[in-house]
Amino acid sequence: MNTIGLLVVNFIISFSIGFSCRANSYKKQPCGKPRTLYAILNDFTINMKYLFVILLTLPFCTSQAQTTNTYISDITALRDILKKTPSYKDQIKGQNIASSYNELFEKLKLDSVNNVLDYKYFYNLAQLFFPIRDNHLGFYQIPDENNYKDRSTFEKYMESKEFKDFPKCDLNIDSLKDVLSNKPIDSIEGIYYLDTLFSVGLFRVKEKEYIGVVLSSKITVWRNLIWEKGQIAIHLYEYLPNHFKAIYAHPPSKRLILFSNEKFRNLSLINSNFYGYLDGIHYSKVLSPKDYINLPRNIYDFHFRNIEPDIQYLHIKHFSADLADMQKSKSFIDSIKHLITAPNLIVDLRNNEGGAIKVSRNYLELIKRYMKNGHVYVLVNNGTISQGEIFTLQLKQLNNVQVLGQTTNGTLMYGSNYGKTEKLPSKAFQVYITDMDGDKRLIPYEIFGVNPDITLSNTSDWVEQTVKIIRKK
Repeated sequence: MNTIGLLVVNFIISFSIGFSCRANSYKKQPCGKPRTLYAILNDFTINMKYLFVILLTLPFCTSQAQTTNTYISDITALRDILKKTPSYKDQIKGQNIASSYNELFEKLKLDSVNNVLDYKYFYNLAQLFFPIRDNHLGFYQIPDENNYKDRSTFEKYMESKEFKDFPKCDLNIDSLKDVLSNKPIDSIEGIYYLDTLFSVGLFRVKEKEYIGVVLSSKITVWRNLIWEKGQIAIHLYEYLPNHFKAIYAHPPSKRLILFSNEKFRNLSLINSNFYGYLDGIHYSKVLSPKDYINLPRNIYDFHFRNIEPDIQYLHIKHFSADLADMQKSKSFIDSIKHLITAPNLIVDLRNNEGGAIKVSRNYLELIKRYMKNGHVYVLVNNGTISQGEIFTLQLKQLNNVQVLGQTTNGTLMYGSNYGKTEKLPSKAFQVYITDMDGDKRLIPYEIFGVNPDITLSNTSDWVEQTVKIIRKK
């Protein structure tokens, strides 16, 4: 089997792993109170109402045809799965919100959609996730790996109605390119690239709704080009300025995935990373820029070094509670705890994958001991997620700490202890389930993330920028 074929076959496993992050267990650790709880909950309620207004007023097609039992079973099962999650229990309550959610469910249940491969089928199910503020939740279509097992089988699949009926927008691609090329560079509309293999034209089709159609593609499976110009690879639903619920087609499998926490930032759709394919690459308006924001995926888990006589550097990739990882982390801390002596320490949490508080606690204690005689500069980015974000909040409460970089991911209020997934009755869709209670003090950070004290430029090395900031003091 060729490389792409293997990637598609392993899509379910790799995507599930990607969604799990590192299980975190936040247990009432101090993270500050940027606003009163009343203000937080009030803002949250307003946002919830805003989402329901959008969902309940979207154009909705029904017919006299009887809704299929499969669709009813799927949407009912999904509703029941979500009702068991801590985020649903926390948020979908109170007469108005609970009533609105039930109204949305009943409305969606009336649709006559009956083909599990139809985009509308997936979109209807995805809408049940939209009002729930829990970015650890995952939802995706399951590809049939049998279609990819060898070249002959895949080429036969390409002749099927299922493959040929992939949603397509009938328009003049050259004219679309011309129009989008003249859009302001900081506009959400425009031409996006996924490395050099894929380009998509993103444009608004109605208020707060955008689609991205394929302009060019070199993506192959078993040496066959799989995308046609005009096919729809992206759906974005805007619920706050530059914040979207996104539905992407996975590049090689073309299966649909819900991304609940998409944002337009740095001329990119910054969360459009596809696990198992082009890891670390996302849709961007700038083709292959030098990336100063993210750390390489193959970087060491933990690293300590001297930058200059008065500046030291500590990198922490994760707080994994895996037994082997925990032992590795403990050994690392033991090896450096007497070496951190410089007056300035850069703690690099970029692309920190999260994990467990019982691991991050050890690093917090290490830094607290150091801070009696030193200053800490914390680097974070959109890849700082889950327990990595909570750890950042804990550091922000300490004296002599500054956070630098860009806003973190905004996926920290809930989590998963066991990475559990559940298939819907049709076996065509899978839900990644969260099972950890959220701390209400984290509500203002879910989706929005933790803001840095100093924003760093994406045009030069972040460690070098931090050293310059230290030197100015």
